[in-house]
Amino acid sequence: MAHAPSFPESFETPSAGLLALRACDDIDSLRVVQRAYACLEKLIGSQHTSDTEELHPDRTELSALVGLVNEELLRRIETADATVQSLRVALSEGGAR
Repeated sequence: MAHAPSFPESFETPSAGLLALRACDDIDSLRVVQRAYACLEKLIGSQHTSDTEELHPDRTELSALVGLVNEELLRRIETADATVQSLRVALSEGGAR
């Protein structure tokens, strides 16, 4: 799974352009998690398996997988939210000048 980009913390307020770029990256990372959920949906909802391969995940395995995906999704949502909040601050400070 791809990792969300990490940005070093700085004492300077990033520019609105940089924050907008970060927000786009954050949204891209959320799309990766959505694809993982789509994959899970196909695995869980699949009624047909090929003759050579059958899937038999148990509830513990599925629970662990969904738990990891949920944790990663939450982390990425928090990252995106922090970026958007910083963008709002940067835009409001820019508008006050």
